[in-house]
Order: sequence, then C-alpha cells, then structure tokens
Amino acid sequence: MFRSTIAVVTASLIAALCLTVAAQPVMAQPAIEDAAPHPMVPLPAEGYITRDDFTDFAEIEFLASPHPGGREPEFEETLQVEGAWRQMEYTVDGLELSLLRLYRGYLQHFESSEFETIFSGIGEELSIRDGFTFISYQSGFLSRTPSTTSESNAYILVRSPDEQTIIGVSFFSRQNARRMIINAVEIEEMAPLDLFSPAPEPEQEQEPEVVMVPQEVEELESGLVRDGRVIVNAILFEFDRAEILPESARALGTVADLLRNRPELKLLVVGHTDGVGSFDYNLRLSVERAQAVVSWLGNTGGIDSARLRAAGAGPMSPITTNRTENGRAQNRRVELVEIFD
Repeated sequence: MFRSTIAVVTASLIAALCLTVAAQPVMAQPAIEDAAPHPMVPLPAEGYITRDDFTDFAEIEFLASPHPGGREPEFEETLQVEGAWRQMEYTVDGLELSLLRLYRGYLQHFESSEFETIFSGIGEELSIRDGFTFISYQSGFLSRTPSTTSESNAYILVRSPDEQTIIGVSFFSRQNARRMIINAVEIEEMAPLDLFSPAPEPEQEQEPEVVMVPQEVEELESGLVRDGRVIVNAILFEFDRAEILPESARALGTVADLLRNRPELKLLVVGHTDGVGSFDYNLRLSVERAQAVVSWLGNTGGIDSARLRAAGAGPMSPITTNRTENGRAQNRRVELVEIFD
C-alpha cells in the first residue's frame, strides 16, 4: 500500500462539482466493475456506477442558490469547503423512472437520515429568467442550453448530521438514461506538508492489543436478527493480500454452522479495509477478501454458493479511527449482511 500524493484543487463555479462541459456529445461511459456506491448516497434500483474519482484533499465551492439569470455564471450563495473529495456518477438506463420521482426519493432519503438540506430545486426552481438551465447534460452546472421541460434537471445540496460531510447531487437525463453526479467532501484541515525532518516524538504508552475472539453461532444470529448485519471476529488475512490465515478456520466454521442451521438464510459477505493506501487499491482488496471468504464457505464449509454474494466497501465504512494501529485492526474486518430476495 502507499499513500496518495496530496492534491489541492481550487474549483471554479463552473467546474467545482463535475466534469468539464464537452463541446460535442460523447459516448456513454461503461459501468465500473465492482464499484461500490457512496455510503451516504444509495444507488437506485437497476442503477450502476459510471464514474468514481477520489482526491485526498480539495477546495470545493458548492452552489447554494438558484441561477440569478443573465449571461454571467454568478450565484448569490455558495458554500466553500475543504477536505477529501469523492466524485461519482450513477446511471439508470431508460426514462421510465421519472426525474421528479428520483429527485423526491433522494430528498426523502436525506430527510429521513436527518441530513440538513442546504438547497434543493428542480426545473424552473433552479433559474430565475432567460431559460438557462442550472445543470447541464454533462457537466452538472451552468448549461447555456434552454430547458426543454420543466423538470429536465434537479439538484440537492445537503450536510450530514455530524456536519462533517457536504454532498451535492445533480440529476439530469442524457442518451436515454437518468444520470446523477454525486460530489461528497469530508471536511477536514490539510495536514502540514512533510518538508522538513520531523522532531523526535516523545515516547507514548503502548496501546493494549485488540484481541478478536470468535463468536458462537447464537451471537452471529442475534446480530443479524437485531441489526441485519454482524461483524465476524477473527477472520484474518495475509498482510496486503486476500489469502485467509489458518487461524481463521474456527470463525469461518461458525459462519458455516449458522448457514446450515438456517437453510433459508442468504448472506452478503462484505470486506472492509483500513484507510491506509489508495482508495481504489483498498476497494479492490476488500472485494477479493470477501470473495475468498465465500470460496472457503463453499469449498470447505459445504455451503451452496447461491446463498452467498461477495462485496467490498474498502475504507468507506470504518467503525473507529484509522489514526491508531488498534483502530486500523478493527476496521479491517468481514461483515455479514442478511439478503432478502
């Protein structure tokens, strides 16, 4: 693993949250294999991911008011934040799903999750005059092409309940598909650049080692019933690889026993990594580790593979801080999620 180089991006209003406006139409982007949606922005049913970029530090200016009209792309209100920036595109083929239903569905999702809605609008709510659309067919902002319908574009800007994440979502239609541009910034201050030799750090007390004790079948089952998901302790892997260590056999055997006791149960096996290293690398490693667990349960545990599905969340859903070794050890984990087909 390696740490990505710090990149500082100062975004203009036109390009702050999205792709550069193209002068000519471009071909539809293919789905990104094994890509996972943003943990705060669920993927629509039948949707897939066509863009997933990450910058470890950026300065982003979100639009927070309607377009005031006129030829100049100036807005009365904007929101400028700094931090880790993730930009994604979701696509749903066809136009059967209305843009209005998609827009209102996400408004309800954010409201039910106790997000603060900073600004939202659809169609004419996004501009005052001149017919200029607030969101373009590709860039996500400031098209000079007049809207053809009252709901051709939509936009939501929200703040997470802990006030640490700002998310802007642009909705539009292109090439017979509904599309969403998601821009999420985890607010943080930029750490000082390592230009000089660091001063010796004072000795610190050693952290107590975290001991992962394998659970019994009843513990796994009660967690699934109560929360719909449960962490499986003591599934260990080779460093930086997807090979399962022999001492994981007891924990994996308990999962196999659970599935044998509950023949109707189907599970999503989700791999998680710590936050050290590049996002794409960790995401791929988490998927490979989940697949290794599914293979063990099928080949060694005798479980029908049709009851299991592998997925990876990489570093996107930590259960504690990644600033300590113990925290990173807890974040490197395997979770079971109950599936209802």
